[in-house]
Amino acid sequence: MSAQASAWPIAPQSSGAPWLRPGLCLLARPCLATLQYTPRFLFPEAALVQVLAGQLDLADGTHGLSVSAGPALVMVDPDTCADLRKTPGGSGSARFRSVLLAFDAELLEAARREPSGSPPWPASGAPFRSVPLDEDLARTVEHAVDGVAAPGVSDERLQYRLLELLCALRERGHGFRAAPGNATTRRLRALLAAAPQQRWTAAQAGQRLAMSEATLRRRLAAERQRFDDLLADVRMQHALMLLQTTGWSIPRIALACGYQSRARFAERFRRRFGYLPSSVR
Repeated sequence: MSAQASAWPIAPQSSGAPWLRPGLCLLARPCLATLQYTPRFLFPEAALVQVLAGQLDLADGTHGLSVSAGPALVMVDPDTCADLRKTPGGSGSARFRSVLLAFDAELLEAARREPSGSPPWPASGAPFRSVPLDEDLARTVEHAVDGVAAPGVSDERLQYRLLELLCALRERGHGFRAAPGNATTRRLRALLAAAPQQRWTAAQAGQRLAMSEATLRRRLAAERQRFDDLLADVRMQHALMLLQTTGWSIPRIALACGYQSRARFAERFRRRFGYLPSSVR
């Protein structure tokens, strides 16, 4: 498995920040004390979500799903955009808590290559759906999640744990759809997400992707994307993830997202999500 950049924006691991294992997965543990509504949240990679406390609601205009803490997982297909509502409470907790495990596209493709004698990879229905979490599957999930943050678990061993988890889902009739064909957008998102604090230009990004700025912009236009819009969205999703998972100050998060000015960062965040960063906590 190659160590390519994940499409999820990530900061260095500390203070509860998400764990990134390049080429394999991302692990995040959101924790919120207040209700949070997030419009048009993008899941760039296939993901599993387990709600530990509170309630999670997802909607995309066609499908809707509500999941509370309990023996269930939420499966989300790659490149899914949905409105999210995270509501604290339940089980004696005053917070919303969840675990998100996102799978790298290359790992997912390896899981789709069926070994001889394995059941076929199931076709997904809605872009997000709830699946029962039985005792065996719960142990498999825990084994994989524990391996992500364990320094003694090598990438090779973690790859086997993640593939085992995907196999366990397939045995129960659950699978992820393949990522859509917007290759340039996905490559650019992964590049920007690997260093959202960098002062990116389209020319620099094109050079890193082995194409001219004009070619990059033309290919993005064919996929109905703009460089500046994509960069801003990557940075804002990065900010939202850090606000949910760390105790970092807002100025520190602004810097991690490429903003020297806290006021400019806050205004951009408000334009994207409809509220200020300070209201997330």
